[in-house]
Amino acid sequence: MQSSESKDPNVPATNSEHSMTVDSNVTLTSTLAQLNTLIEESMQIYELEDQKTNIIDDLHNALAVITEFLSFSVNIHPEIFNLPSDSTITLLPNLDLVIKLSTGKTETKQFADYSPEMITQIIEYVTPQLIDLIQRQKTYLTEKITFLRTATKQLNILSQLKENLPNIKSITETPENIA
Repeated sequence: MQSSESKDPNVPATNSEHSMTVDSNVTLTSTLAQLNTLIEESMQIYELEDQKTNIIDDLHNALAVITEFLSFSVNIHPEIFNLPSDSTITLLPNLDLVIKLSTGKTETKQFADYSPEMITQIIEYVTPQLIDLIQRQKTYLTEKITFLRTATKQLNILSQLKENLPNIKSITETPENIA
């Protein structure tokens, strides 16, 4: 059985063959356009992931400057990590997280290893604690500096008194001084 429609390129195509060729070309063109879009979108995701990594690294470094300088450690609520309430999570000055579970198991994780969502929650939770610790440290240092200033002023008064005292000659005279 032979089809009445010819496949010979020298014979003009029928409407049905022409329609199939046009549909096939449209489909191929559409697929190529979708592949280009897929590549472009994938590249944008790659660039965004790279930016995310850089931003998290920058945030880590900036926050570490503060926490390492002040040597502050703060506790983080275990609920942020979906852990039982009897777990403890401590953010160390170097921004390592020490996680102690009720089972006694302890693990250390890096701050930058978490997702942006988790890092955001951590920052939202620890920032008020860090501000409180800084304010207490500032109050402590202010009190100590005030004390040292007052003590220095008092000692300076003594120093000035010593300078203003008349020179007292020795009461005992030596034969060389009597002449």
